[in-house]
Parts: sequence; structure tokens; C-alpha cells
Amino acid sequence: MLRTRLAALALTLACACDLADDPRRQWLQATLVLDNQIFLDTTPALARGKFAKMSASFYNFFRGTIGQWARDVGAPGGAGYWPSAYATVATGDVALVGDPHLENIGSFRDATGELVADFNDFDASGHGPYYYDVRRLALSFHVAATQLELLDVREDAVRAAATAYADEVTLLSGGATLEATSTSVGHGAILEHMFRKAAEDGGAREELAEYTRVVDGRREMFYGEIEPGRMVEMGGFSEPIAEDATVPPTEAEAALLDSILGVYPDCLEAPIPAEHRALKGVSRRLGAGVSSYPVLRLYALLEGPTAAVGDDVLLEIKEVWDAAPFPGLTRLPSQGFGDDARRVVQQQRAMQSSRLNDPFLGCATLGSMTFRVRDRTKYQRGLDVAKIAEEIAEGDWSGDDLVVLADRAGRLLARSHARARKQDGADALPALAAALAGDAAGFADETAEFVAAYGEALADDYRHFLDLLAVVGPSLAYAPAAAPRTEP
Repeated sequence: MLRTRLAALALTLACACDLADDPRRQWLQATLVLDNQIFLDTTPALARGKFAKMSASFYNFFRGTIGQWARDVGAPGGAGYWPSAYATVATGDVALVGDPHLENIGSFRDATGELVADFNDFDASGHGPYYYDVRRLALSFHVAATQLELLDVREDAVRAAATAYADEVTLLSGGATLEATSTSVGHGAILEHMFRKAAEDGGAREELAEYTRVVDGRREMFYGEIEPGRMVEMGGFSEPIAEDATVPPTEAEAALLDSILGVYPDCLEAPIPAEHRALKGVSRRLGAGVSSYPVLRLYALLEGPTAAVGDDVLLEIKEVWDAAPFPGLTRLPSQGFGDDARRVVQQQRAMQSSRLNDPFLGCATLGSMTFRVRDRTKYQRGLDVAKIAEEIAEGDWSGDDLVVLADRAGRLLARSHARARKQDGADALPALAAALAGDAAGFADETAEFVAAYGEALADDYRHFLDLLAVVGPSLAYAPAAAPRTEP
């Protein structure tokens, strides 16, 4: 399922004269339209909301431009095209998270009930050169430190991520066990806070308190704003965005969910107990993610093991689209997996510390539509740059805590790469160890040099993007050829 169509290449985008003479701005505008054309055609309000959300911060812009990243690093002449001195033929098909970044790290409860840290979003996963992942992760700390005005530790954080990655590869190749990053070991203030909140909120079933209500002794879905939406101003334009809200499903969405739940059990690692099969309610969630902001995301409330209202299960059903392919790679991300939902689920199971981090993790394919299903529990808690900013402002955390987090993130990525098989079926660890050759310092130097250069280019792109929004508006001057769907 390719969401980008060749016809889109012929789009004529209306720009003001002061924007039209900059090739990079033209490229940015054209590629953002191309990557989001399906949403601009079918749900333009959500597409505009995505662009508005991207404008809200440098980090959001970074998150929303994974397609531009893939083009930049994968194509000769791209702003990020910089082959690594620490790459070999054997490290060119490593299992990639695809979009590893600070906010893609979260907590899970493993099969023993212990909280562990892992990457939590594998929508962009596939295979390719391992250093793409390392550079993307390090870049996220550059962007976060820039946004947090922690310029004095920005390079330190970047180097910490790359150094830790290389060090961890050396340790693992020397026989160290692939242990999970868990609460049993100290991992700095930021991760420890994440674990603490996950234990508190997960134990209290906060996900049920947020997205459902108990009415007359029965739990049912809540429809409304969990977090108030806001209006984003862009020059002479404005656009409302949802922060966290739920709405009733359309008839088509409700029927789709029934079909998904009918085939979804076939993709599970272990069968769902029969007591979890009764569907009690459905909602559509709005406002989640940045790149995935317009994506169809449904919540399903399932009966728990007893008639009590406190043990019900909340599932998230999210439509999965093609990952951005890196130019020059011989296979599309979904090839070898069957479809995109299987790609995401199989890569998550392969790269996380436990295949049972989420016993409800599964997938469903209905025609050309593919969906990932997961447990929506507060034990699964992510990191948030805005929340880190609040803690720093209050004096609870400092730039040094961000550097510690970068170190732990680099080690986490190394373990993820080491767990999964390469595309050719071989273990990745021997190839990674041979390529890095124990030269953590040199690898960190190379990574830091790349991130400094590309980080500056990305900051320029962000300014270009804000200019575009102010001049041509939140649709980026694109007009759909057909009338859009009426549902959100």
C-alpha cells in the first residue's frame, strides 16, 4: 500500500514570490504535501492539524518530518547524506527502529510484572544501515537540548548517546547479557521518574479513568476532551488542534472495528482469554502523536476477567501506513513481512526486551488497510520534552540529567539492534562489533559532527516551515481534487 502516488509529483503548489526562489523551501513544501496527500485528500482538517502541531515546537517539527529525514540521509546530495566510516556491507541491513528518539522511549510491564524501558513505536521500522538509527537518536537530543535552551550540554548529550551505543555493542560482543533496562537498576532522574509514574498510574488504572466512565454500575466509553484543544496562529491563518479527545465512532468505523477484532487474535503470541472477548464500547481518539496525528486511531473497551468495572481492558487500534523508505535500499520496508502491520508488530517483538511486554500486541489486515493493536495501559508511559522542560524550570532536573538519559538511550538502542536478526537472517551483533572496532570515541566524534551540521539544516527547515504556514496556510497551498470525507 503506497500512500504516495506518482500523480502527486505533478502537483503545482501556489507560493508567494518570496518563497518560490528558495529550492529547499520548495522541496520541503512539496515533500510534506506528498507524504501527507492521502490525509489532505480525505481528512484535510486532520492534515492541517498535523502541520499546526508540527509548528508548535522544534521537537514536534523534528518528529513530523521522518519522510524528509529518510530522503536527506539516504539520497546522494541530501542534506544528511554522509556515509559513515564505521559502516560495512554487513551492517547495511540491521533491524531499525526507524524513528528512535527521546519521546519514543517508554515503559512496559514485562511477563514477570517488572517495569522495563523500551522503544515504543515501530511504525517506521525496517532494515538498513544501523548508523541511521544512531544518528536519529542523537539528533533528537540535539533538538531537545536546543528547545530546552540547554546549549551547554547539547553536544555532551549527542556524544553520550553515540558513545554509549558503541560501548554497549562492545560489552555485548564480549559476552554481557542482553538485560532489560529495568527499575531494578538506577538509570537517572528522568527514567526513574517515568518508572515511578508508570507504577502509580498503571496500578491505579488511570487509562480507564481518562477514557471511560462508570455509569449506573457499568463502565462505558467517555466522549469529550481529556486535555483541552487549542488554536494555533500562523501569520494570517489559524487552525484548531486536538490535544487529547475522544469522539463516537461512525457506523463505518464501528463496523471496521468489529472486523478487526474478528481477525486480530490470529496475530497474537498467545490467545486472549475468553473473558476478554466481550466488546463494551468504542471511541475514536484524536490528538495523539505528531506524524501519526491524522491516522485513524480507535479505542475498544473489553470486558475484564470478572464482572467488576475495575478490571476491564482498553485496546488501541491504530492504522499503519508505509514507513518512509530510504532511497537506495533495495526493498520497501514492508517486504519480507507481508504487510505493514505485521512489519511493525514483528519488529517490535524482535527488538524489545520481552516478546510479552504487551500480551495484547497484535495486528489485523483488511484488504489494503492494516492495523496494529495494543494494550492501552498507563504502565506504558512515555517521555515528553515539554514535561522535561517543566521539571527543569522547577529546578528538579538539569542538563546533566538529559546527558544521563542520552547515555541510557544509546545503550537501549544497541540492545534493540543486537536482539533482532538482520534482513539476511544473521545475528547483527558480530557485524556491529566488527564495524565499530571498539572505537567509541571516534564514532562519537563522527556522530557529533553529523548532528551539528544536520541540526543546523533542520533548524533552517523549521524556520522555512513556519514561513510557509504564515504565507500559504496550514494546508501548505494544497487543494484536494475530490471532496473529502465528512467524518473526522
